[in-house]
Amino acid sequence: MVLLIDRRENELLIHKLLIKMGDVNNDPKGQAQVLHLTSGDYILGDWGIEAKEINDLYRSILGIGRNGRTIVHQLHELCEQFDKPFLVVYNTELKPYFHGRRPSAKQISDERKKMMAIIKSFKMTMHQRFPKLHFLQLNTMDDFVEWLYTNHRQNIISKVKLNTINKPAPVVRHDDNRVKTLMNCGVSDKQAESLLAHYGNLTVILRKGTKQKEMMSVAGITRKQAKSILSLRDDFNAS
Repeated sequence: MVLLIDRRENELLIHKLLIKMGDVNNDPKGQAQVLHLTSGDYILGDWGIEAKEINDLYRSILGIGRNGRTIVHQLHELCEQFDKPFLVVYNTELKPYFHGRRPSAKQISDERKKMMAIIKSFKMTMHQRFPKLHFLQLNTMDDFVEWLYTNHRQNIISKVKLNTINKPAPVVRHDDNRVKTLMNCGVSDKQAESLLAHYGNLTVILRKGTKQKEMMSVAGITRKQAKSILSLRDDFNAS
């Protein structure tokens, strides 16, 4: 599974991810690839991730920035295209921007309060607008890099486990009818072969003198399996 990264993302962030995960274009073992994404900033399996530095979040709420698209438009697309959409916000320091002038300390403080109020208002209604959206806020860019890296690894591990659980049991076919007969009693093919090697043939296994305890000493045969095999004795001796 490769982490897909939109090429328009923050250059420093892309650099950190490629250093940590490797670039598939330059490294055969790389786990990340930079390309143009039409929706979301990152794709990880069925996860679509929109990432916002906190000041970028503020600007996108107001529709300031790339193409004038608001965060609402971006999240609508994200939720339509992905089963598991995420909005991840990183960094905590709000940095007010004053075009062409040097603001006073009070102006900076007032602008920060305004930014905080707008972001808070957005968060308050976010889950009503986007019920299936997962939201996460992290302290730093490095925390976000670590979150992506960790969840990439966990997704791979989960996929391997799921494939192992769902992998169908191999179908064992034997031309030896003696093995088939013993396998019908709940033993594996290896156990059946071990019993035949120990006793020599099926006739000896099913003779009246064969003891259950002795049979259980061969190839891990359980009490239940031994009883099932010996239950064939009457039918075998009657034939």
